[in-house]
Amino acid sequence: MAAPTRTSLTPPRLSSLPLERDQLEYSSRSLVFAADGPRILRAWGTPEHPWVVAVEARRGRWTVEAWGADPPQARLAVRALFSLDHELPAFYRLTRREPTLAGTERRFRGLRLPRDASVYESLLYAIIGQQLSVRAALSIQRRLFDRTASVLTAGGIEVPSVPRPDALTQLGVDGLRSTGLSGAKSRAILELAACGTGGVPRDPDLATLPLDRAVERLVEMRGVGRWTAENSLLRGTGRTDIFVAGDLGIRVVLAENGVFPREAPEDVVRAWADQWYPGWGSYATLYLWRKLVADRRAAAG
Repeated sequence: MAAPTRTSLTPPRLSSLPLERDQLEYSSRSLVFAADGPRILRAWGTPEHPWVVAVEARRGRWTVEAWGADPPQARLAVRALFSLDHELPAFYRLTRREPTLAGTERRFRGLRLPRDASVYESLLYAIIGQQLSVRAALSIQRRLFDRTASVLTAGGIEVPSVPRPDALTQLGVDGLRSTGLSGAKSRAILELAACGTGGVPRDPDLATLPLDRAVERLVEMRGVGRWTAENSLLRGTGRTDIFVAGDLGIRVVLAENGVFPREAPEDVVRAWADQWYPGWGSYATLYLWRKLVADRRAAAG
């Protein structure tokens, strides 16, 4: 790629740029942590026309580089990628009154929801991750990037980019299965690819529709159940009101903290989130995921 454009921005006061993948459990996606300094790189833009943005925190400001985009586009990408326009203090006021997440506003201070560039990207990753551990899903993603040559090089660093619909179509069922995907997931991905990025419900629509209707729009697609739809909306739209009540990790952390048994009905768990975190279910989901992993690491010593 050509030389990058350079710019900077001042993030909100409650913002921490994660410096390690471990700080983004369940959310790291295609982020690349540079080995030669505290920079994070990410492919952005559309699958057909991807480009790379890099960000690094320096003395209260974030420096931004972009390969393939101008400075305004680069700043908008960073604001979206790290959800800098979310009013995080409002979520923290809720955590202080609810016992399960009380204290996480200090423990994970400034952690914001990392996003994908599109709902198409979020759907692809969510389908891959169905019923799999994070490690297994990431392994399949890496093989898929390799098979579709979905890698950009920026500043001498390789950055994975979401595969284009036509690249997925060319693989076919057999090619997709060779990455470790099941037949059902392969067929769902091919249907997603056949729709193309323009055929997936538009991001603005899904960001503004009533949540139940947005979920229904995605569940109409092959291989997309509620868990997949909610995960895709969580990461692809910037909505703050999505609580992934059927997620196993959420069930485990709530059970370990004495809130509900693991087998509690989804509507009961969702009602708990609506009571304590109205409008902030996405952040309750993110912070519960982070708490689960951090607590287990602390217990392991």
